[in-house]
Amino acid sequence: KTVRLLKQKRGDDLLVEFLTPDFGGVKERIERVALSGLEVYAHNLETVERLQSRVRDRRAGYSQSLRVLEIAKAAKPSLVTKTSLMLGLGETVDEIRATMKDALNSGVEVITFGQYLRP
Repeated sequence: KTVRLLKQKRGDDLLVEFLTPDFGGVKERIERVALSGLEVYAHNLETVERLQSRVRDRRAGYSQSLRVLEIAKAAKPSLVTKTSLMLGLGETVDEIRATMKDALNSGVEVITFGQYLRP
């Protein structure tokens, strides 16, 4: 609803990116957001597969996050799909490359990288 209202108020000159949760992997919820009128559907993998359980909530998972991005892209192929990774958590270069390939194979077009700095 928020995306639709923003678009009504601002028109087509407004580009909307929405950072989403995984919606428990529920396809209908993912598709609802993907079809809401936004331009960029973002869902973060956060880290490489091996480090998922150390970094993410146990309810989230690497495969499920990739599936979320696949569902969003399939719902609206013109939608830009995006994910982000934190670096500096003990991942290897090979793991980063494998994660990038997995993301690409899931239809992701944009990946951002951030460095994790300990407090």
